[in-house]
This record gives sequence, structure tokens and C-alpha cells, in this order.
Amino acid sequence: MNIKTLEIADKKLSVSAEFNPVMHLSGKTIFRYEVLAKIYNASDRWLPVEQSFDILEIKAISDFLFETVCELLKKKEGITVSFKLPVQLMNDMAYLASLYQRCGHHHVSPQRIEIEIGKWLTATQQMHHHAFLQQARTYGFMLSLEDFSTQNESADSLQLFRFDTIKLARTLIHGIATSPAKLSTLHNLIDKVIPAGTHVICEGVERSSDLALLSRYSHIGIEGYMFSRPLTFSQLRLLEGF
Repeated sequence: MNIKTLEIADKKLSVSAEFNPVMHLSGKTIFRYEVLAKIYNASDRWLPVEQSFDILEIKAISDFLFETVCELLKKKEGITVSFKLPVQLMNDMAYLASLYQRCGHHHVSPQRIEIEIGKWLTATQQMHHHAFLQQARTYGFMLSLEDFSTQNESADSLQLFRFDTIKLARTLIHGIATSPAKLSTLHNLIDKVIPAGTHVICEGVERSSDLALLSRYSHIGIEGYMFSRPLTFSQLRLLEGF
């Protein structure tokens, strides 16, 4: 389950799953993990996730990650995992249904899985994807929007679809201790733009000085290397004790 070799159209990819801990700012306790793909080609050369893969490869990688998530949730009660849906699979209702069916096969509640939308959706895009997002919620999945930043300061567009979680981009968080403008923007996003009741996660928290300025928001989640690098499945098993 830790590493899978995918062979698609005579092309071999080795894929492993890693898990990025997400901490509650109050208490510094882990409340969620984000599953990540680490991909190598046949020559053991690391390929970034942003690499251009064809749709068969994208589905195979996504399938492997989702199966790994289901296996993890079967082994450990009380945790949730976020799973990034590739942008190429947005609006693929059949693929979404297959994810829901796999939850049933593994006897895993969809409520323990958060589907992460990897790119900001404009108001027009949200309308285009609304049926897909609504169906995901009907199945019981949680939904999060990643990489929200200063370019997306639109309360109206966030009201079109109420995501369970908004993840604030690293570019917004990094350096708030030395940039009053960044800090002001962050306060505006959390206090005024993001709808009340939405979970907020700050990505890429890597400086203690930045972390200190986030302390006023005890309810938010944080992730970053100053707490933990992504964990292998074996490391996660040792940490969680299963």
C-alpha cells in the first residue's frame, strides 16, 4: 500500500503516498492529514505533481491515493483526511460516483474525507461546477478550497458555494511578521471575507514570528515544516499507533 507501480501505455510510474499533518493552532494537536502523491519515473527521477500527465495516468494516481486514504481510515478511527481532486476530473460525475462507491466497499464514511479543490474557482467557474460540488456534498464528502489568497478577496463569490474549509495560500502567510500590508490583508480575509463557520487553514507556516501573529485565531488550522514534514505511511502508523 505504501508504493504502487503504475504501468500505463508502456510507461512506468512509481507512486507513494505521504501525509501532511494539519494542526489546530490551539493545543497544536493534529486534526487532519492531507494526502500527497510522490511520483517517480522508471529512471527514479522525481516528477512534480504539476507534471503534465495524461488522463489515464491522472486517474490511476488519483485512484491509488484514494484507496490509500480508505485503507488508512479503516485502520484508524477518529481522523479525517483531505484528498486533492485533480482539476482534470472536475465535473466527472462518473468518477465522483466511483469514489463514493469505494467508500461503501471499504465501509468508510465519506464524512471523514475532504475533497480538496486545487485551484480557486471564480464565480463563473463555481456556477459551472456547482452541480458537481453539490453532488459531492450529497454523497457526504466535505469540501475545501485550496490556495485562497489576496487575488480572491470576494465575499460574494465565496457565498455562491459554502465550502467547509478555506485554505489560505503560503504566499499570503509567509512574511506577515515583516509586512503590515500582508498582515492587514490576512485579518480582513479571516474576519470579513471568509464566511463565519468555515474552517480556515493557513498553508506554509514556517516562521515562529509569523506563527506568533496567528495566535489571535485559536480556531484555525496550520500546516508547515516548522511542525512536521509530510509523513510516510510507516511514520504515520507509528505516530497514530495502529
